[in-house]
Amino acid sequence: MKLIFTFFIIITSQINAYELGTIATGSKTGTYYKLANDISSILKEYDMKLEVINTGGSFENLDILNGNYIKNKNTFFAITQKDAISYYNYNQVSYGNKSIYQKLPSIISLGTEDIHILTSSSSDFDFEIKLDYNVYCGDYGSGSCITAKYIENAYNFNFTYINSKETTLLKKITDKKIDLYFKVTQKPASTLKDAKGLKIISLPDNLVMNKMYEKSMFTSKDYSWIDNDVSSYIVQKVLVSNLSLAKYEPVLNNIVKIIISNKNYLIKNHGDYWKNADFKYTNFKYMPDNIKTIIANSNH
Repeated sequence: MKLIFTFFIIITSQINAYELGTIATGSKTGTYYKLANDISSILKEYDMKLEVINTGGSFENLDILNGNYIKNKNTFFAITQKDAISYYNYNQVSYGNKSIYQKLPSIISLGTEDIHILTSSSSDFDFEIKLDYNVYCGDYGSGSCITAKYIENAYNFNFTYINSKETTLLKKITDKKIDLYFKVTQKPASTLKDAKGLKIISLPDNLVMNKMYEKSMFTSKDYSWIDNDVSSYIVQKVLVSNLSLAKYEPVLNNIVKIIISNKNYLIKNHGDYWKNADFKYTNFKYMPDNIKTIIANSNH
């Protein structure tokens, strides 16, 4: 299929002609893996090869880009959550390392995910009084767990992270062995369609949270079992790269142009998710000024 524009790419140094290495994502059943394959498919139309690899999620993706996984030294791109970058950087600086923001710049926003905080339908917490909670958020390095850790710090909570199999998770929540269940995913999540015995809860307003996340709302249109609207937060998904040197600027510029200019193609061939991909979001800790200009001047 003929796409909208053709851009000429200058491939330099460690990237061979039209080979863009690999992009780190998440599990093969997750959203990140799908989005990366959509992007890879678009780039293929421009004779650029970007191989998609599955990983353990946002934290591992940043660790790979930061050079801590030798087997993946040809990984130059990754999809991650906005809060994961902040959390990863905090850990780096805590161990005496330099900030990773300019080393791993944000390239383009790929939309948002909703922060689901669930509990037993019979539970009722006063978050200003009760600070200790047993929580479940999936794999320890996953985006959901990173968000849980960010929230733990923002509110001075004390979380105990509980392991659980999906088959016993609901019973542990309804039996109140798990207080809070964190799930960061686009709403409505298919796994929560018939979430009997659960309810979504909101957190008190918080300056730290407002600085990192945008506010949103869960309604009965999202999940039929919601009786009243519930205030919530959303987190940006972002494409990041470790090609931070000036000589790679043409590569990153053209990838951004290709993704933006082919939004309709992405919607038509890869699903409605791309309708709400807010490419113009640039409120990241660090995004190159030239890319901000490209995004600002786009029609999408």
